[in-house]
Amino acid sequence: MKRNTLRDLLWLAALLAVTAFLVIPASRQIFIQLTTNHPYLMGFIKFAILATMGELLAIRLAGGVWQQPRGLVWRVLVWGLVGVAVTFMFGFYAAGVSALVEAGTLPVGSGWIGKLLIAFYTSAIMNLTFGPVFMAAHRISDTYIDLRSSGKKPSWGELNNSIRWGDFITFVVGKTIPFWWIPAHTVTFLLPGVYRVVAAAFLSIVLGVILIYARKRN
Repeated sequence: MKRNTLRDLLWLAALLAVTAFLVIPASRQIFIQLTTNHPYLMGFIKFAILATMGELLAIRLAGGVWQQPRGLVWRVLVWGLVGVAVTFMFGFYAAGVSALVEAGTLPVGSGWIGKLLIAFYTSAIMNLTFGPVFMAAHRISDTYIDLRSSGKKPSWGELNNSIRWGDFITFVVGKTIPFWWIPAHTVTFLLPGVYRVVAAAFLSIVLGVILIYARKRN
């Protein structure tokens, strides 16, 4: 119990340290400059750290104890690559929707309604196209890491049979995308571009929790 409490405090201290780094003006400016100059490297670092923290927290909440997941180093690497992909896709979809709006092919209003609709279009299109593919790829990689860490060398068929695709479709795609990710990213895309990176970093913690709970609920 004491060990769990200590690790709870350490995890919370790490989260507060990251938050302080983003809130304190001097360190926040450094963060913004690094993100602007090295967006993909920073995307890798943010997700490798914060999403891994989210995964560790999910294990703690699900099992009641702190436990290192199998293949931790590989999971950190995968989360980092996820950060690179998300950094690219945020810019890609934001620019694409803006181009469609300027071309007059997407209806928008004026003032705050127009901004809200643009943010919603960007979030909805991104999550309904890139979202399922990304989440499926992440589930495949996680399952593969689990099997390899158990000493197995699964074939593609065995890997596919180890994934509960029905649960993936009903929970991850059918519930988290419409009820969490589209609204959450709508808010994210309402923020100025530089702050979207900060919001995405913290959402990655929630992403880690959701994905591991999606696996553990079976």
